[in-house]
Amino acid sequence: MGGALFWTKALGSLFIICAGILGGKLMAGKLERELEELGRFELALLNLSTEISYSLSPLPKALANAGRKAGGDTGILFSLTGSLCGLEQRRTVEEAFGLALERSQGLNLPARLVEVMTVLVRNLGVWGCKEQIGFIDMALRETRDYRASVQEEYSKKARMYRSLGLLLALGIVIVLL
Repeated sequence: MGGALFWTKALGSLFIICAGILGGKLMAGKLERELEELGRFELALLNLSTEISYSLSPLPKALANAGRKAGGDTGILFSLTGSLCGLEQRRTVEEAFGLALERSQGLNLPARLVEVMTVLVRNLGVWGCKEQIGFIDMALRETRDYRASVQEEYSKKARMYRSLGLLLALGIVIVLL
């Protein structure tokens, strides 16, 4: 009987430790996905700039192409905005972006990314090609600065979440034993 109780406690402890490790990894993964999405946003802005300046694509097509190349939730937002704007849709880029945000509530987009995009879309399609490139470059600089400032903080927090998950699980096991 004593051996069965030992193995039950050991197995329960193992499950608790695994749950703690998994919880820590999930929290760290959320931060890493957010940082990855900022990188995708940078890529989308670079692609949008290229589409407008070199390919001379119409803005709806440029947005859709930039979104397709960036991928992820950012890519979905760019592509959806591109498909909702233009003369055929009778919407400005700003209106299309607002509608795209409404339709894509389940996307995991950092709040800062949405703020930068909101400012950017006010100026897309309103000015000439050179001015639009300037606004995209400003958004790109702002995004890069923000990403650089949070990258180290995110990696520290991710390590902390992993460690806290394990330590919390070990604390629970000690209390239960």
